[in-house]
Amino acid sequence: MIVLVALILSVFTALDLDHQTWGQQSNDISRIQESLDNLSSHVREEVDRLKMIHEDFAELKQGQFVSVYLFVIAFLMGLAFVIFGLYIGQEHRLSLFTKRLYLAAFFALVFPVTVILLRYITIDMYEGDFNDPVLTVAFILLVPVLTSYVLMIVKYRHETISK
Repeated sequence: MIVLVALILSVFTALDLDHQTWGQQSNDISRIQESLDNLSSHVREEVDRLKMIHEDFAELKQGQFVSVYLFVIAFLMGLAFVIFGLYIGQEHRLSLFTKRLYLAAFFALVFPVTVILLRYITIDMYEGDFNDPVLTVAFILLVPVLTSYVLMIVKYRHETISK
């Protein structure tokens, strides 16, 4: 009988230990779940930060392209108008070859500016970005470019008519 009581007591003790073990494992699982939830929220925050950084870099890249384009446009147009001024100032002393050289240099400077402006305008309009302030600047820059073409064509025609 004592053996039977001891056996029953040992079974209850083992069952109680299993219950404690299951409770401890349940607590461990809930702690693991909490840490996984915290980790996933931190990962989401880092992904959001990386997305913001990517967007900032994309804006900086576009800004760099625009600044390079504007620098090239200003430099080439400045050179073109210097050449135009030299051409006008010395036209009575220039040979036919030098006059043609001035014209070729002028158009070699103005043509890339025209290509850059038209390319930027068409890309922005194709993407539907009509509120881009640089698009307005590109349209405004078309005025001196087209004026320079008209000036040279008029000057060249006037020159051929007067001869």
